[in-house]
Order: sequence, then C-alpha cells, then structure tokens
Amino acid sequence: MKISKILDAMKKVITKHGLELLQRYPNDLLVHDKATLERAAAPGAQIAWMVGHSHTHLVVLGLHPKENENVEYLTNLANDDRFYILNIGHGDAFKMAEVGRKGFAELSRTAVPYKRQGDPSGFWLYRHKSRIGHVILKRVGAFQENRISAAITPAAGITDLDRAALEMWCSKSAVEMTHTLFVRSEVVWNEPLLLLEQAA
Repeated sequence: MKISKILDAMKKVITKHGLELLQRYPNDLLVHDKATLERAAAPGAQIAWMVGHSHTHLVVLGLHPKENENVEYLTNLANDDRFYILNIGHGDAFKMAEVGRKGFAELSRTAVPYKRQGDPSGFWLYRHKSRIGHVILKRVGAFQENRISAAITPAAGITDLDRAALEMWCSKSAVEMTHTLFVRSEVVWNEPLLLLEQAA
C-alpha cells in the first residue's frame, strides 16, 4: 500500500512539472523505481530521487558509500531535471520534499553507519558496533558468466532497513568480485541467527 502511495506522489510531481517520462519511459518509474522502493522503503530510509523527461533514478542513502556517490553523478544529466528527498516513516507515512541541485549533490555526504568486516566473498556486516548479518558469495557456472550465488544470514531482530543494507552490501560485493555491473545474483535468505551479544 505504501509503495503505491509513493508512486502516486511521484506521478503527481512528474505531471506538475510537465515532464514526459511517463510517455517516453514509463517502466523506469513503474518497474525499476518500484522494485527499488519494494526493497528499501523501510521506516527510517532516506531516498534521493532525480527525475527528468527521459530518466528517473532513486538512490537509497546511508546504506553503502558507493551508493551515496551515485547522487553526485545524477546532478549533471539535464538542465530541467528535478530533485527530491523521500523520508520513509512507519505504516503508510512518508514525506517528499524538493531540493535544489546543490542540496541534492550534498546528499552524497550522508553518513553510512554500516561497515563490512571480511572480504567480498564472505563477511559480517556491522551497524556501528553491532553485527547485523553474515553474507557468503560464491561464483557459479562458467567464469565468464558473472553469476553469483549469495547466502544472507541476518541477525535476529534487525530492522527492515538493516535487511536492505545487507542486500545492498551483498549486491555491491558481487560487483566487486566480478568486476562488472552486469552480474546476476541468486540470493537466498537463511533463518535469522541469534548472536551471543543479543542473547546476553
């Protein structure tokens, strides 16, 4: 329900500014942006949104340093692009506010409380000093196929935003392992793990 409300608000912005996105490339919003929102529109999430006549891009802020960097790239695509920040609340609550080009670029400095400990093929992900999950990545198939099998074991009791962070770090690590953005990942979520520090 929340995702459809956010998409409706985005459509209103597109109409308000006379942008031709829904006539030219509707799937960019209705398929690709929708998929990003379904993965990451968890309570506490901050999402940067850039939209123009021929493109729309979402950047989920504060989950991974490389993801934050994408904000800067999006500020120079077209002169008539519009820039917004989405703050996701609980239930169906969210706020969307327009920001200027400079303010949008500065979102690349959003703090990232998550840190990987280990190499790309196997690591613990921490939020500050707490472990939130473990990720194991393995190449499958022929070397040139760039296919990765991933297993994510979340810690018990983590937030939906932590789960989004685990998925993003898994995806970015797959890119790091294969040295290409065109990597196919098959992700399996294991049962949550009760860690010793959580049991204490």
